[in-house]
Amino acid sequence: MTPNPPSQPGSDRRSATPTALLIPGLILVALNLRPTLAGFGPLLSQIQRELDVNATTVSLLTTIPLLCFGAFAPVAPWLTRLRSSETVILGCLGLIAVGALFRVGPSLPWILLGTLLVGSGIAVANVLLPGWIRHRFPARSGVMMGLYTFSVVGGAALASGLSVPLRNALSGAWRPSLGVWAGLALLGALAWLPTVLGRAPRATGLSLAAPSVWRNPAALWVTLYMGLQSLVFYAWLTWLPKVLQDHGSTLAASGTLLALANLVQLPFTLAVPVWASRRGDQRQLVLGTSLLVAAGLLGLLLFPAAPPLPWVLLLGAGCGGTFSLALILIVQRAQTTSQVPQLSALAQGVGYLLAASGPFLFGALHDHTRQWNAPLWFLLACTLLVSLSGLQAGKPLAASSES
Repeated sequence: MTPNPPSQPGSDRRSATPTALLIPGLILVALNLRPTLAGFGPLLSQIQRELDVNATTVSLLTTIPLLCFGAFAPVAPWLTRLRSSETVILGCLGLIAVGALFRVGPSLPWILLGTLLVGSGIAVANVLLPGWIRHRFPARSGVMMGLYTFSVVGGAALASGLSVPLRNALSGAWRPSLGVWAGLALLGALAWLPTVLGRAPRATGLSLAAPSVWRNPAALWVTLYMGLQSLVFYAWLTWLPKVLQDHGSTLAASGTLLALANLVQLPFTLAVPVWASRRGDQRQLVLGTSLLVAAGLLGLLLFPAAPPLPWVLLLGAGCGGTFSLALILIVQRAQTTSQVPQLSALAQGVGYLLAASGPFLFGALHDHTRQWNAPLWFLLACTLLVSLSGLQAGKPLAASSES
């Protein structure tokens, strides 16, 4: 394994900001990476009706951010050559705040512009945070990655659970109920500010002199695993409330179930990175989490009239595990600390471009068939591919390097 390159003289001030300030900053930033997306799901029927668009068009509200995640991910390592990771992440929070306001604009073009801004801000932060965690907490990367993924999923759960109550409290208007997430982005920026003030303004050794990611034999499998599990997650994050509503759930009940699907992810997002960081072989975790997702999808397919709570909980638990496992694999399969941003950019760039097809294809299949069986079978097939790619990405390091 190639040794970590030295930091640039005078550029690495790891101890300048106390850990007591780093951790709240990380949590608040992570909380901002999903609410502007997850909050739309429970209100999708109302949004579609008021905008007077079909299912394929309204799915762009989730598809465009995923395209941004892919398109802007490769930009992140380049930006850290101009400014420190901390400074770039602060700028991302500004984009998310502005985009969240535009995303509830008066017409579809404004909403799409806001979606583009939100997606680009999240894309760059997505890439930089895993590398920042490994650099700042080298001895506790598993625990800190668990805290990071816990906060990301917690933000999604918060947004999906509060969307309908906020809408009801605001006279049934969906725009102000979703616009409140701009305030969370500003709060995140304030919490992150001490990390920026404790750092040199320009690039550090974290992003310099990294070995080429193209020589990393695990890169392809980590990328496929990241993309496929994201495809499954964002498809049901977008469409699960609509599926449940068409199977008899009320608007409020479907929003509550989506919130529960996100909430049940939390213990898995916290525990899986810790378990994974203590072993070189993650294949058992890959199989276990994929089976949970498959069981949830099969329940929705085979028992559509049954109470959906068990299937929703299985689906959420499995996706919480696959998401956190994908991120810890990025950290663990990078050959050096300085390669983490490269592998993160590749896995999330290509992976999210693949994932962007999920909500769109799910909606298009529904438009074509006028029922939900074909879209759900599609997600089940994708879950099989998740497990196959994960079995390769999860091999012990020695085995991965030889494959």
